[in-house]
Amino acid sequence: MTKTPRLYRVLAAITVSALALSACGSSSPVASPNDAFVVNGTSYSLDTFETLIADLVANQQLEVSANNLPSKEDTISVLRTLIRYEAYKQYLKDNNLKEDQTDRSKMEAEAAVDESFSALPDYLQELLINLSLAQVTMGKFKAFTAAELKTLYNEAPASTGVLCLSHILLETEEDAKAVLKELSNGAKFADVAKKKSIEPAAKESGGSLQSDEERCTDLTFFQQQFDSDFMVGAVAAKAGVPTGPVKTQFGYHIILSQPYDLIKDSLARVSAVKPSVSNLAGYMATVDISVNSTYGVWNGAMATIS
Repeated sequence: MTKTPRLYRVLAAITVSALALSACGSSSPVASPNDAFVVNGTSYSLDTFETLIADLVANQQLEVSANNLPSKEDTISVLRTLIRYEAYKQYLKDNNLKEDQTDRSKMEAEAAVDESFSALPDYLQELLINLSLAQVTMGKFKAFTAAELKTLYNEAPASTGVLCLSHILLETEEDAKAVLKELSNGAKFADVAKKKSIEPAAKESGGSLQSDEERCTDLTFFQQQFDSDFMVGAVAAKAGVPTGPVKTQFGYHIILSQPYDLIKDSLARVSAVKPSVSNLAGYMATVDISVNSTYGVWNGAMATIS
């Protein structure tokens, strides 16, 4: 007999620690007091969420402490899973995609023989099936075509789920503004980075943040590895337009999402590696998300709740 999966682990493959984005800032406005969260105008009520958490505890789907309450971390993990699931549903609708009913029937049949699963309230059974089906469906996502990538990238590079970045790091805001002016007058980004960036590697890289041999890298990698303040500028950056100054703990950055024609081959290769992750991550880069202040604030650039 298989053990019923805990809700906050069901989407382990797609609930990456750093996910969706807001294209215009480090955080989104809070949801209304009656909503647990809102994704692109679609709300999930606070009452429903609190009932869900209580039922998960009652049915031993969430571990609890001595006060019989789940940890804040686990509660937020459930919240983030639901946010991602709502974005996933909208992605399917917007891209004319559908779940395979054969997959659903198979999951329902397998779940029916699990006594612990069958003991759950009907709506929890349905939710767990839906989340598991989402994981399977995402695994079937196809890579974007060249035409789709070009459109997405030129509208908002982060929407592809891949970033192709360079940056110039300066000590002061005044230095950064002077570099921006120099770039606006036609100076080449890589040349300026080699001369003026205080990042030691820039003298060789020209400020490129490429990974291995590729000029582009998964958006989720940047979210996991880079400073939150840096990511605000990186996600907001338009193709071929230097963005900044972006202040971080390291100094002031000028960030460039490389022009499409310079990175199109690398973009296509990287985006095709794992579309089950990058397609939805890119979609969420354009989604407006807010959460109830009880749980924190949606940090769009890092795709998490803080």
